[in-house]
Amino acid sequence: MNYNREQTLMNRLRIKGRMELTEVVNYLQISESTARRLFTKLEAEGKLIRIHGGIQFPGKNPLEYSFEQIVQTHIEEKNAIGVRACDMLQEGDVLFCDTGTTVLCFCMELARRMEEKPFEVSVYTNSLANFEVLAPVMHVTLIGGEYRSNRKDFSGYLAEIAISKVHFTKCFLGADGCDMKQSFTTTDFDTARMDEMAIHNAEETMILCGSDKFSACTQVGHAAFAEVDKVVTDSNIQPGIKEQLEELGMEVVIVAVP
Repeated sequence: MNYNREQTLMNRLRIKGRMELTEVVNYLQISESTARRLFTKLEAEGKLIRIHGGIQFPGKNPLEYSFEQIVQTHIEEKNAIGVRACDMLQEGDVLFCDTGTTVLCFCMELARRMEEKPFEVSVYTNSLANFEVLAPVMHVTLIGGEYRSNRKDFSGYLAEIAISKVHFTKCFLGADGCDMKQSFTTTDFDTARMDEMAIHNAEETMILCGSDKFSACTQVGHAAFAEVDKVVTDSNIQPGIKEQLEELGMEVVIVAVP
């Protein structure tokens, strides 16, 4: 494999929280004996815990917040969206990546590509999960502030000040829902404020979200339709939504699910 096998496994485990032996064997395309040796090494380093029949991330799932309900669902859709979003990158891009689970899959694909064939791109993120995926293979700046353990990210006044000082060529945001009238939505005001400031300083804003988000609406608007340039979603999107978003000025990219 071109991409570091240990890092690939840990990236996947961060999302899933727990994996069976057979799942790891199929995912990494290795033998059971090789997988067990890998488990033993990573357990000795404190990176995972061996359980009956497989492995799990130590302690609480590090991506838990509302992630505990969504991070292990629609994995194929999220991965496909992440791959397609990476195709939009250009040499010299300066990116902001927020804390969404689909954005994390984008970061995982970016890390894989950087390991395979590095190119010049810089990432700013307030997500510790994104940072852990990207830091081994590229330049990434973790925006500090008040740590939120339930989201594994940083927010608050200091984080907002940091974002306000940076110009981004592209801003990649997730979404917890969409009101289909004026904006994409998230679950809390701190996240909304961070994303709004990143949008204000970005040349282009991309929303990465699964088609299921168009049938949900969480309480806080964080990305007004007028400020969103592109939406990348999966092919399960309901009829008419793509056309409705395009009429409002957004480019909608539909990704086929493997």
